[in-house]
Amino acid sequence: MWWTFLCVLVALIDAVHACPPECTCFGDVPTVQCNIPTLDHIPKGIPSNTTLLQMKGTELRVVRKGDLAGLPLLKTLYLFNNKLQTIEVGAFDDVPAIVDIEIGSNQISDLPPGVFRGCGQLQSVVADRNKLTKIQKGVFNDLASLQAVRLGNNEIETIEVGAFSNLSNSIVFSLENNRIRDIRKGVFDAPQGATQIQLQNNNISVIEPGALSAFSKIYMLLLDNNVLSTITGALKGLDNAEIISINNNKIVVLAENTFEGLHKLSGLDLSNNQIRAITGQVFVNLSNLQTLNLHSNKLVRMDSPLPKGIGQVMLSSNLLSQVPPLPGSLGTLDLSYNPLESLVQGQFSHIPSITTLGLSGIKYFIEKGTIDAGVFAGLGRLGTLNLADNRLTRVPSEALGKINQLDTLNLAGNEITTLHPSDFVNQTIIQTLNLNGNNLTSVPESVFDKLTRLEEVDLSYNPIVYVGPGAFKGGVLFSVHLDHTKLRIIDGAAFNESVEVKWLQLNNNYLQFLPGGVFKPLTFYGDLMEFEDMSDNPWKCDCQMYEYAQYARSPAAEHLSTLECASPGNLTKQVLRKVPLNTLKCDCPHYAVPTIDTKGSSTVVRVGQGAVLNCQVTACPEAAVIWTTPTGVSLTSDSQHPGLHVLSDGSLVVVSASSDDSGTYSCMAVNYLGKATATVRLRVTDGPHDHDTTDR
Repeated sequence: MWWTFLCVLVALIDAVHACPPECTCFGDVPTVQCNIPTLDHIPKGIPSNTTLLQMKGTELRVVRKGDLAGLPLLKTLYLFNNKLQTIEVGAFDDVPAIVDIEIGSNQISDLPPGVFRGCGQLQSVVADRNKLTKIQKGVFNDLASLQAVRLGNNEIETIEVGAFSNLSNSIVFSLENNRIRDIRKGVFDAPQGATQIQLQNNNISVIEPGALSAFSKIYMLLLDNNVLSTITGALKGLDNAEIISINNNKIVVLAENTFEGLHKLSGLDLSNNQIRAITGQVFVNLSNLQTLNLHSNKLVRMDSPLPKGIGQVMLSSNLLSQVPPLPGSLGTLDLSYNPLESLVQGQFSHIPSITTLGLSGIKYFIEKGTIDAGVFAGLGRLGTLNLADNRLTRVPSEALGKINQLDTLNLAGNEITTLHPSDFVNQTIIQTLNLNGNNLTSVPESVFDKLTRLEEVDLSYNPIVYVGPGAFKGGVLFSVHLDHTKLRIIDGAAFNESVEVKWLQLNNNYLQFLPGGVFKPLTFYGDLMEFEDMSDNPWKCDCQMYEYAQYARSPAAEHLSTLECASPGNLTKQVLRKVPLNTLKCDCPHYAVPTIDTKGSSTVVRVGQGAVLNCQVTACPEAAVIWTTPTGVSLTSDSQHPGLHVLSDGSLVVVSASSDDSGTYSCMAVNYLGKATATVRLRVTDGPHDHDTTDR
């Protein structure tokens, strides 16, 4: 008798502790991993106390009824990234304790009704990245513990009525990135406990009225990137919804009862639709609405009053010709890229709480080329102002003077040609300044002196040719963007008073050499640059780079990027830091600081006539020539400026002179030894008795 008992006990122990040869078993936490790539079945003999079974990256194609027999304690089944195509009804009959089933990244095309029968403790089903084309009635029914259903990234087109029912503890339905065409009433039968429904990136054209009403606890509904043309009745019953996003659909009209009952809604995104007008009391019942996004619709009219407590309204990229009625509670307002026909003095003074205002690409500003002085009157809290793409020809300092709390100013994509220290005289607390994509040709000395809190300045994509001494000042300046310009010369003292700069972009310019000590102030205290890019410049590795090459070998510069020589030919693509110093030579009989001769320059020409201003430079090594016009425009031979050309010999050609071309022109010649400056005064006349003259 005792012998029989002992044999049974040994057999039980073996059943618990034996491990199939195809698997690895971990005893502390009863886990089995069977990940052999050639394995095509669930192995027999898995220990009966296993709570987690994993198969991934195998040839497994079918899970049959009985494959999981003898695993009564199994809670987690990971079968992801196999070649699984079929799961038979009854496959989970032997695992009553199952909690999580992960079958993602397989080739499953169908989940048959009843496949999860008996899984009373099931909480999560993850079947994303398969080939499912439909969800049949009865697949997800009466699973009282189910919390998450993740079916994203399949090929689902149809969800049958009754596919999801009696799921009172559900939390998340993830059905994004499929091909679902409609949501019919009854697909989600009550009760439903889900608080999140993710239906974005499908092909949904219809949501039947009441189809989502079973979700009485819903918090967030995502319907972005579908083809809905109307949502009338679709949101019925979602009384607890706080966030609804229906971005990038085809909605044309909002009926007055569209948002009826959504008293808790705080965020509504209807951007990228085709709404042409919003009238009546569409938003009247949304007493908790904080954010409304109507960006990129076709709005020509918006008369519907907004809730009094709303904080953010985005109306950019529409067709509004007038500023719509706006409540006084707004903190953020974006009206950018609308054909607004007027903005009067004190236009927003009834909204003193605004901290962020977007007025980029406004027709009224574009046509005037400037901004009226009083437009921003009364905006004492304004911190962020976007004025990009308005064809402004200068910094609107008079209008900005009405704002004293501005910390972020965006002037990108305008036509500003010059900067002056007076431009920012009242903006002492600006931290971020974006001047990207204007027509700036130089960064003059002291231009940012008043911006003592400036942390980031973006000057990229400007035709800048010269950065002068002391161009960047301020003890907190951290980031400077000077990429994709026509930058030819950086003065050695450009960064002397901006020692905190740790992010510097100088890539894609026309730089041929760098002064030896140009970056020493940035590494003086041994601090490292966080990011610096000087690639894609025509670096000429000759004597002008000798001093910088010495600096590049120093410990302070070891973290700076490596410059590759573009010329001369024998050093092309070699790293400057590794080039022997004695090879950095120039073919100069006598090294000389530049000198300039302007003799022979035109001094008086008639309107419509051409003028040539000479700048004959003597220097060795060769000097870069930079002309500056009376209006402050700086040019090199690489510049492309209407009516003005710098020739390879240094001469400046005025193609067809006008009265605006009169004034004093300055020619500067720079090499690594120093610089020289000379001036030429040109007078343009329109009198018939005036004669063209040159300086002899």
